[in-house]
Amino acid sequence: MKFTYESYSSMLIRLREKGYSFRDYKTWKETERTVILRHDVDNSLEKAVLLSEVEKNICGGGATYFVLLSTDFYNLQSKKSREYINSIIKNGGSIGLHFDETQYMIRDDLEMKAYIRKEIELLSNIIDASVDVVSMHRPSEKVLAANIEFPDLINSYSEIYFKQMKYLSDSRRFWRENVDEIIESAAYPRLHILTHPFWYMEGREKNLKQTLEDAILCASLDYYDRLNDNFRDLSNEIERKKIERIIYR
Repeated sequence: MKFTYESYSSMLIRLREKGYSFRDYKTWKETERTVILRHDVDNSLEKAVLLSEVEKNICGGGATYFVLLSTDFYNLQSKKSREYINSIIKNGGSIGLHFDETQYMIRDDLEMKAYIRKEIELLSNIIDASVDVVSMHRPSEKVLAANIEFPDLINSYSEIYFKQMKYLSDSRRFWRENVDEIIESAAYPRLHILTHPFWYMEGREKNLKQTLEDAILCASLDYYDRLNDNFRDLSNEIERKKIERIIYR
């Protein structure tokens, strides 16, 4: 499977043709053949919106987008980020918490749960909607083995989703199993598919190095645009075209 919107769209169509229903973490038991679409938004909310638009056109949404509270890549409190979140929701997606344990000095499971609940409350207030599902960001072996459960929150890494369902992931831009063959076989009644919107693109697929280079270079333009919003007459000092020439030379 290629890391393009066209390829992702084809995957969704094949899932539908094979009789899978697109469900979330609360409704997956409602049908015999179910697929849960999970997206970890590690780097770009804008890329998450683009992926949600693909889903809206094919399956009406239904995916869960897990966002970070503690990240240097985006600020959920900003107007632009809130607009991105609202777009994902309008496209049929729902929002979950992507929890990064490395942001805290956590001594035991009780402290882990306390920090997760704190972030859940903060995220719910920011998006003005209830959040009741969490995924772990780059979880340690200790966290995975703990099988952390809550009476009122869903952990996407709990055994029922991580081990009892057929779990497929594109982590580090690499599918460890042939997704196309697994879907085509229809051998598994329950699928749990994790993707990272950051890796997907329009048109011809680029390799890992090219994808990372493009992201870093485009971030320079994003920084220029943010600076332009807060610096009067920035173009008099340095034109955007000059940055573009440096990037695309």
